[in-house]
Amino acid sequence: MSRSWTTRRRGDEKDLNRWLAKGKKIYIVRTPEYAGRSALWNHRRYWTEHTVTGRHPILGGWTFDNSPSTNVAGLFALADNNTIHDSPPAGIPHVSDPGPDCRDEGLYGIRRGEEIRFKGTTGDAVKQAEYLADQAEDRAKADEKSGARKRWF
Repeated sequence: MSRSWTTRRRGDEKDLNRWLAKGKKIYIVRTPEYAGRSALWNHRRYWTEHTVTGRHPILGGWTFDNSPSTNVAGLFALADNNTIHDSPPAGIPHVSDPGPDCRDEGLYGIRRGEEIRFKGTTGDAVKQAEYLADQAEDRAKADEKSGARKRWF
């Protein structure tokens, strides 16, 4: 059975500190802090793993990932809903898992099966790249004029 600790329940932080020992791993779920187009190619939520590496030499609290500045209170602050888990959350990808493949959505990019292969000299490749850039720009202008792809940012 999976356990979780949160700052919303009284005594949970103390209980977590009693449960922790050197070498134990805890997991937190996070939401990316950035916004914009880059958020389309990454996870909406992901989990990270933190390993207890010892106690702080002066303050005595648990430290994580060989960093004396990473402590239990800091991990509670980083986690969504201020919740720490003892096992990886189901249905949420790890931070290093590949993001969704968005090439088929056609955000003015190269779609699946349209890989560019340049033949000829470097000058020909530059001309072809300029031609493709002009096409994408024309397509973007036409879409903006028709209202097909409204920009949300």
